Amino acid sequence: MRPQNEIPASVLRRAAFFLAFVLLNFSFAFAQEKKVVEIHFENETVTVEKGSTFTNFLVIQNNSSEEITIQNIMPQEKYPGLLLYPKSDFTLGAGQSKRLPVKLIANLEFMKLRSNEIRFNISYTASTYAQTESASFFVKKDENKNIAVYTASYENFINPAEPHSSIRLYVENQGYSKRTVKIDLQSIPDGLEMIPAQQTLSLEGLEKQMVEIRIAVRKQNTLFPEFNINAVATDLADNEIVGSNTVHLVILSNNRQIARGNETVSGSNFAEVGYNENSSGFNYLQLRGNTAFAVAPNMSARLNLGADYFLEEGRYNLYDTWLEVERKNTVLRVGNINGNDYDYAVYGRGGKISTRLGTTGQVEILAVENNFNLYGNYFQQAEGSKMAGAKYSFGNGKTFNGKASYIFDHDPRFGVDTQVANAVSSFLITEKQSVRVEAGLSHEKGLTNKDENAGASMGFNYSGTLGKWDIQSDNSFATKSYAGLKRGSFFSNQRVGLRVTDSQRAFVQYQNSQVDPEFLSFQSAPVQAGNAENVRYYFNSTEALGTGYQVSLKDWNFLIAPKVERQKTANFYNSQELFSYRLETNIGTALGAHGLNLTAEYSYSKENENPDWFNSLKTTLSYRYKSFSLNGTAQWNATNVFDLNSFYDVDRNFANYNVYASYNFQMLGNDLIGSFSAGTSYSELYKNLNSNVTGNLEYKISPSWSSTGYFNFSGYKSNAAFGSSGSYYQYRVGIKKYFASATAPGNHKVTVQLFEDKNYNGLLEAGEPVLAGEIVKLDSFVAMTDKNGKVVFQNVPQGTYILKVNESAGARLMMDPVMMVSSNINRKVGLVKNIRLTGKLTEIRQAYDVLETDVTGIVVYAKSEDGTVHTSVVNQNNEFEFFLKDGKYEVYIENDKYSYTQPVQTVQVTKEGFTDTVVFEYKKKDTTIKVKKF
Repeated sequence: MRPQNEIPASVLRRAAFFLAFVLLNFSFAFAQEKKVVEIHFENETVTVEKGSTFTNFLVIQNNSSEEITIQNIMPQEKYPGLLLYPKSDFTLGAGQSKRLPVKLIANLEFMKLRSNEIRFNISYTASTYAQTESASFFVKKDENKNIAVYTASYENFINPAEPHSSIRLYVENQGYSKRTVKIDLQSIPDGLEMIPAQQTLSLEGLEKQMVEIRIAVRKQNTLFPEFNINAVATDLADNEIVGSNTVHLVILSNNRQIARGNETVSGSNFAEVGYNENSSGFNYLQLRGNTAFAVAPNMSARLNLGADYFLEEGRYNLYDTWLEVERKNTVLRVGNINGNDYDYAVYGRGGKISTRLGTTGQVEILAVENNFNLYGNYFQQAEGSKMAGAKYSFGNGKTFNGKASYIFDHDPRFGVDTQVANAVSSFLITEKQSVRVEAGLSHEKGLTNKDENAGASMGFNYSGTLGKWDIQSDNSFATKSYAGLKRGSFFSNQRVGLRVTDSQRAFVQYQNSQVDPEFLSFQSAPVQAGNAENVRYYFNSTEALGTGYQVSLKDWNFLIAPKVERQKTANFYNSQELFSYRLETNIGTALGAHGLNLTAEYSYSKENENPDWFNSLKTTLSYRYKSFSLNGTAQWNATNVFDLNSFYDVDRNFANYNVYASYNFQMLGNDLIGSFSAGTSYSELYKNLNSNVTGNLEYKISPSWSSTGYFNFSGYKSNAAFGSSGSYYQYRVGIKKYFASATAPGNHKVTVQLFEDKNYNGLLEAGEPVLAGEIVKLDSFVAMTDKNGKVVFQNVPQGTYILKVNESAGARLMMDPVMMVSSNINRKVGLVKNIRLTGKLTEIRQAYDVLETDVTGIVVYAKSEDGTVHTSVVNQNNEFEFFLKDGKYEVYIENDKYSYTQPVQTVQVTKEGFTDTVVFEYKKKDTTIKVKKF
């Protein structure tokens, strides 16, 4: 009979097997942990900046019981900037280790390496085996990762009579790594058609590409004919916005009000009162401003104001004025309204409400009267269009997004009811391929003549990178009676690019665009058969086939692009046609703070059916130095079909010139900021000379008060027979009050004042200076202290944050950097400046020893009494330095390349400073110079 507590044999066998398995795994783990030969770099990551040299040490540890021979140490690839690495064979005894320097310089070619990993292969042999292993470290490049999007000049002028104008955007990768970016363009306000509105580009390190954007003005605001184009660059690798800019467009018009900026109200949290005087007597007081404030614990508001009061007539005008209230995910705005992404120009006075649905959807509803003024008696308050619309946006913002919109417009002035529905969707096929589709429907009905039209539009855009090929296909079509922005237009842009090398690109491009709209009759008169005066008609088209080649050589970019082009224009009264062979060249460079860009286009053309050909040339030179820019354009003879309307002189030759310069400045510690611009243009074609000088100033009287000024002088002279001339001036002076930024409900304000804590007690006392110009970080939010050592972080959500200071001159924080934010914080933070300890390495040479040594890159250590180890690297002058707090330190060198007379030294660092220099004397190893006497 077996005892009741006896363990069965099967259980014992399983337990023994499990124990053996565990022990075996432990032995494997131990064997893996304790490798026979350990090879690694001393620093896993090294931060580098362009132009600097850096050293990392390859550490080889022989943990075996026998001697090994290191036969070969080779970089995995030919790294540019590699200055020094060990090339000689050597042996390593059992238990020995060796640190070997690998030195590089971060030149331009190194910074443009696609991989941030530097890898070396190491081969070694023992008595019974041979092995090859690899070791690597990563470089963290100190680089600007922004994508710059800009034009050659600050202002771009668009002729609304042309079917399509074009502007050139420069997209520049300011980093060293290859990037694939998406450029999105948006018209503010709506009214511009931009083709392509979205484009994907592949940019090598520091590469700059030129993108041509075709622009058509579909709806024009005649009072203030200025538009802005917001250009946003998104990196497709992580879908982060890496660059943006606002491109200013001025639409040429015969009705223009002076002294209106590109935005009627600019800045935030301010109020400004100004007096405007004009040579024409159009004098008025102007009030502008905006502010944000809390309404309730969960509700915030923003107020914008723009008002004019005309002194002589006692009239007033209120415009660009609105109140916006936000609660949770809902925003309500009343006053002046702009509606975006409706495929229809929507602006006026009324209301708009939008709310989020979940995490991906948003609904917007608006109702406006199409009148620029909110209220006033200066302009006659004509009855404008009544508009109502809705928009639904959806998508995750990364791989898929879109919107659907509807607008209804009742226009009593023209007697037309219009409805437009539009839907757009964009999605990624792969990381480097995207598609955008669009469709629209419209209906128009005349309220008097009862005529009506239905229309439709569609669009398909593809952008992708396939290996070395870049493909861009933008296509849109709208019927003649489509009432949206693309009425009667057809556009096809097919562009295929080839990346020949990292610095050379080629492309072929075909463009075909035309505008042939159809409108309802003027409702003021009945429709009569054969009477063309009651309808509108115009036609414009451009068709071009071209190719190009772009080369980047260091800081220079070159482009040569020939093409064939045909342009047509027609209306009820005449028609013109221009056929041209064109050759465009572009040279651009950026040399430090200097930028230079030269574009020239030569054309060999003929007009209509005329068999005679003529030559023409248009060239533009742009120069930029810091905040100064100079632009000049010269044109000889007709370069587009619209010039032919005035191209009637017998000799048929003419020249147009213009020069434009601008300067933005900041002076007196940024207390005085402003801009000046001046330009002049001469047209032999139109027989006139125009000039203009403009200036804008703001002087900060105190942190919250500024005085402002503006002036404009314009001159005109006609050289035609019985021509006239004249001049115009305007100036404005004002006073501006800045308000403190409001903190949104539920958030908090964190105020930090930095000072040098000389007596280490954590209190700001008399005689202790505040620290201005210090970089302060609250997690990833960065600011700089003012002249009082203060920095304010607004709208900080509740949570835990890490406070970091740049710690210039070796200073350190005297407080716990972790901050718990649950209310407003106002804290004085003391910094203690560490004591600077310097040292150098000095060689002791034997007589007649002329062999130079290089100790650059040798690491020096300083170990405190609590075991903390600080490191420093010997520079090219054989010197090193530490910034330490007071205490006793062991300063030592662990390097067996040379023999040191005293490799470990003990120093005492006190608050009064350390004035001595720590000197390490060293000799060459195994070097004996024998002198034979005769």
